[in-house]
Amino acid sequence: MTDFAPSSERDFFISYTGPDRAWAEWIGWILEEAGHTVFIDVWDFRAGKNFALEMQKGTRCDKTIAVLSKAYLEADYTNPEWAAAFADDPKGEAQKLIPVRVEKFDPTGLLKALVYVDLVDLPESDAEQALLNAMRERGKPTARPSFPVSDQNNPVRSFLNRVWFPSSDADEKSAEPPTASPDESDNVDCPQDAESTHQNPFWPRKGGIEDPAQFFNCDEILNRIFETLNRGSSVALIGDNNTGKTSLLWAVTRLAAERLETPRQPVLLNLAKVFSEREFYEDLCEELGMPAVYGNKFVRQLYRQKKQILLLLDEVERISQEEFTHKLRQEMRGLAEGGDAPLRIVIAARTSLDKLFPESYVDGQTSPLEGITVEEHVPPWPDDTCQAFIAHRLGDGPIQFTKREIDQLIRQSHGNPQKLNQACHQLYTQYLAP
Repeated sequence: MTDFAPSSERDFFISYTGPDRAWAEWIGWILEEAGHTVFIDVWDFRAGKNFALEMQKGTRCDKTIAVLSKAYLEADYTNPEWAAAFADDPKGEAQKLIPVRVEKFDPTGLLKALVYVDLVDLPESDAEQALLNAMRERGKPTARPSFPVSDQNNPVRSFLNRVWFPSSDADEKSAEPPTASPDESDNVDCPQDAESTHQNPFWPRKGGIEDPAQFFNCDEILNRIFETLNRGSSVALIGDNNTGKTSLLWAVTRLAAERLETPRQPVLLNLAKVFSEREFYEDLCEELGMPAVYGNKFVRQLYRQKKQILLLLDEVERISQEEFTHKLRQEMRGLAEGGDAPLRIVIAARTSLDKLFPESYVDGQTSPLEGITVEEHVPPWPDDTCQAFIAHRLGDGPIQFTKREIDQLIRQSHGNPQKLNQACHQLYTQYLAP
């Protein structure tokens, strides 16, 4: 993350209304992770400060990002925020005001004339790319576009030889698989069989994978995770967005009862949905069937009840923010240290822990997870794994991709499993088109 800077020196002021807080924080995180600086009330307005004066500081940032939704336009206090940026740059030449649409609706009034960044219906990886691309001076692709082919009558070739960008669910409505009968509903997402030749085998296209039948190339890393846990250490899954970390957390949760040598109750929390330290304790206690207690009381309760827990945390970057104290992170460390510790932890993060939790570099403190977690990197797939995945999903069905198509899919996805699956889904849909 970037170093703290005065509000007047920061790149972006994020203007939003209450219902869109999650979007605002996600946008702020992505921008700071990319090296920009942001000013956002939920991170920067601390106790005792004057709200109105702090908002005025925000308008002094270089640019204002308006998190655009119906609620945003209807809120009274957001209008002065975007209006101040608009007044400084009414022609839009300096991009002082950058609208980011997060809800499907048509902006009205002065905002109607501005080009907005559209995140509606995009999967996270593509939304991130769209946001970062909008902050660049030009929209030139980072990789060379494919050489155009002359066969204009072949829609598959035409599809492959453009700069790929995933369509939304609405655009692909016609590509949805046929509705399954009640006794077939459990198999909707599984690879096609001989009787369902028109079912697209590349499902699901978004989010993590919970269905064991959909898992691919996970056995080795799952073996290493459980070996580490059974040796008495915790695990940190480190990798880029959409490389399978969430799916691995679900798999560990599902397999814990049969693969842990010491029985532990698995508890999976997605910290992207937890906005404060208090909410963290409340959600954790609810999952454990305990009354809500906090801090030292929570620690004492665990030891008193002799609970043995496998705590799985997705989007662990959240607890590096100001809403979560160093004390909480130290308590998690204390509970996870030792062979018979109440906690074993499996976390998923995009950043190596020495960068995510830099306490070890401040005043000689110990980083909260240093020495108790073994980092397990979750990299993009190599070419041979991508090829095996495509072959596995296609099986011996009537539709088979050509070698050139497969090479193109791998090159465009850069080995990112979710992007590869989405691209394969779209190509398969092209084959099904009349």
